[in-house]
Amino acid sequence: MDADEVVRTYSDMVYRIALGYAKNKEDAEDIYGETFLRLFKKERTFESEEHRKAWLIRVAINCSKEMVMGRSNYDELNDEIEAAPDKGISREEKMDLYNALERLQGDYRTAIELYYLQAMSVKEVSEIMDKPENTVKSLLKRARDTLREYLTE
Repeated sequence: MDADEVVRTYSDMVYRIALGYAKNKEDAEDIYGETFLRLFKKERTFESEEHRKAWLIRVAINCSKEMVMGRSNYDELNDEIEAAPDKGISREEKMDLYNALERLQGDYRTAIELYYLQAMSVKEVSEIMDKPENTVKSLLKRARDTLREYLTE
């Protein structure tokens, strides 16, 4: 798939993620541009289109967090979904989970990603989100419940 085709295929998805975090068009466009810049800046190989899509999702989220949280040196998650421990989860199940995560909104998404994907403690998440620890615990529970609903649809 050439660069133009990749952008056409994943453009809407990346922009939706960016807008979901940024909440304004200008910042979303910056995030969108940075996501594709990171893709094309360095030659990458992907095992499949699912793998490329998952990578773009992660980078779009990371770019969004960098902008929204003002953390210019925010560490990206691994470039590849496969880098995550398997624990008996198939690639299809991973993709279902990442698609469900993509649907989470606002604080739910941030809490889940920081706690599970960045392996931060509830205390660290509460500091980053500037929310009490009990609020973070509630957000995590509600987000897990929402994810469970999405995965059983």
